[in-house]
Amino acid sequence: MAQAAAEEVERFRPTNGRVMGVLGLLLCLVVVAVFVLSESPHVAVPGVLACAAAALLIWMALLRPHVAATRTHLHLQNLFERVSIPLASIDTVVVRRYLLVRAGGRKFICPAISRPLRKTMRKETGWRGSTMMAPGVSEDQLTTALKTDVKEHDDLNYPDFVEQRILGLAADDRARRGIKERSEEEYALGSQVERHVRWRELGVLALLVVAFAVSLLA
Repeated sequence: MAQAAAEEVERFRPTNGRVMGVLGLLLCLVVVAVFVLSESPHVAVPGVLACAAAALLIWMALLRPHVAATRTHLHLQNLFERVSIPLASIDTVVVRRYLLVRAGGRKFICPAISRPLRKTMRKETGWRGSTMMAPGVSEDQLTTALKTDVKEHDDLNYPDFVEQRILGLAADDRARRGIKERSEEEYALGSQVERHVRWRELGVLALLVVAFAVSLLA
């Protein structure tokens, strides 16, 4: 893990789940404080264990997912696993409600990076919400709408940057390997995708659930 982090050339900024994740952890802390300060041990112990399990799930689902790249691989950290994809095998990168990467004919997703639903619909339909064709629009409003449309068209938002950056890293890796885009070598490289299940976190979560169940029966 330390070696992979040292080799990272880029870690993409998460755009999804961070606010809700932090709020969820704070809520768990508040509930724990209430149990400890105001309830008897018979009630407080199961409550604290339940909050601990909930906090771990919130961290795993909302705060830990991320996307990072080395010179040779794209790493997607999801809820229960880390996926390592050879960059040269990537042929499609799309950010909608989650990041979708296709390599070797298979699709891999990561919720860490997403596009707002409104912008997703606009991107898919090519509509930018212009009011230029609305009846009764004044000349000043028309000018403002034109400037806004041009600005939105020219600006590169972060999901677009992520798509282009990962595709650029994939192209660089193919060039280093001497692999042509959309070739059989690119497709075959997709079979080298590695999945690493996070057994340690799953074990801790299982222990918390078992301890919670035991505390209810005690």
